[in-house]
Amino acid sequence: MTRDLTALKAAAFDAAGAGLEIRDAKGARVAANAAATLTGALGPEPRAEQLVEGRAKLIEARAFGFGGSDYRVVAAIDNDAQRRLQDDLFARAYFDASTGLPNRALFDRAVAEMIASRPDGEAFATVVVEIDKFSEIVAFHGGGPSEMFVSLFGERLARAVGPMDLVARTNPDEFCVLVGKPGAAGDFVGDCERWLRRVNEPYLVDGVEIFVHACAGACFWPWAEANAEELRRKARAAAREARRGTVFVRLFEAGVERRERARAREENALRQAIRDRRIGCAFQPKMDFRADKVDSLEVLMRWRDEDGEWSPPGNFLNLAHEIGLTNEITDIVFEETLRSLDAVNEAFGPAPRIGFNIAARQACDTRFMRGFLERLAASGHASRFVLEITEEAFVPSARFQERILPMIRATGAGISIDDFGSGYSSLAAVADITADELKVDRSLVSDIDKRPRSQSMLKAIESIGEALATEVVVEGVETEAEFVYLRDCTGLRVAQGYYFGRPLMLTGAGVAPVRRREACQPHHIVAAADAAQASL
Repeated sequence: MTRDLTALKAAAFDAAGAGLEIRDAKGARVAANAAATLTGALGPEPRAEQLVEGRAKLIEARAFGFGGSDYRVVAAIDNDAQRRLQDDLFARAYFDASTGLPNRALFDRAVAEMIASRPDGEAFATVVVEIDKFSEIVAFHGGGPSEMFVSLFGERLARAVGPMDLVARTNPDEFCVLVGKPGAAGDFVGDCERWLRRVNEPYLVDGVEIFVHACAGACFWPWAEANAEELRRKARAAAREARRGTVFVRLFEAGVERRERARAREENALRQAIRDRRIGCAFQPKMDFRADKVDSLEVLMRWRDEDGEWSPPGNFLNLAHEIGLTNEITDIVFEETLRSLDAVNEAFGPAPRIGFNIAARQACDTRFMRGFLERLAASGHASRFVLEITEEAFVPSARFQERILPMIRATGAGISIDDFGSGYSSLAAVADITADELKVDRSLVSDIDKRPRSQSMLKAIESIGEALATEVVVEGVETEAEFVYLRDCTGLRVAQGYYFGRPLMLTGAGVAPVRRREACQPHHIVAAADAAQASL
């Protein structure tokens, strides 16, 4: 029986799936089974992990005595699948999938460790690098090229910073850099500007150039005593100031925080206005000044403050773009426009078309435009609307021309190229759009009676309109001299601006009569409105 048990143990030793071996006190192998693959010396640890023939093995050793000698039995268990799973979970938890860079969680851990390791107060810096208008890049170029661009951006930034600095991707449009030795403030700003010049160079992705503008904000520790999240927040606030200003890099200081609090109050007021539906619309006529009648109307967003006064949007629209609320505001203004059509018809008759503004980023957002155009078609008034879209929508790529333009045409709505002459208009793109209207930007019209170069530009745009059979509308006419020049020195017919009248708040189902800060009954519009009402 003893002999049989000994044979059974030997057979089990050889049949075990785990690698088993016995080593003597000097570490030499005495016996091993068929699964044993270990080579070399073992460490003193009773439990460790080794890489054996490219696979992770969990090594466990136990000492025992036999026949007056010391031995160790060593078990090597294949741990490769579990190790790969752990590595994958670690990568998912601490690294960005698109760039391979550390993510926000790992960056914050590194900052916390940096704070804990510097009790003497030696400074380090958290830098936030923001990609401006990243959502537009995604909308224009699509998900695949955008992911490739982000990967290239991260690579450039990682190569541009110091070899000991940590680069992480902390948000879709945001990268962070942990600079262990920033040096003097002036030199540090120069270093950041050098990074930005590098990452702002054009990117070639799938044969298409992607242009980008990135800016940065930095916060120093311990000048601003804070944890990792607070340092990042303050650096981000400085980056936003840089983006809104004329500099690439902004260092955090007390004034930034005050302005950031003011911005937070503005954001809160905007969100409350959207929640409470305190957003309405005004209508500014475009005058056919040769026939002395209203040609069409443009819808302008207005918001009602807590005192009940309707005001122009001011900085609200820029803020809405920044925080992603433009679509919600557009939907509300569109609903209010439809509710106000009876009042519009009562004042001006049913003939004038309605110009409705669509932001460039919205115009290239297929999902938003499909939903908006479905609502426009369902209203039964699509043929009365002219969508005013700035030229940025169709310059960077052909997405608008290929995907959005056919949908707009299918509804019967018109298209106006807004702020024409102020951006990067491609004449070939303008020809492809076959727009119903070109709106000349105010910058070309201001004091045009005194500016020969602006006069030449306007004549050129007038010729483009004639060649394309597209109506040219001049916006921003504010003085008698500007109007006289348009009347006597051009063949244009339609203009818009405070000279003809300020935007009108018309009482509709969704707009209550309230106190208004704008003069709402200028003489030119009163006459036109009275004439329209007399003909009803």
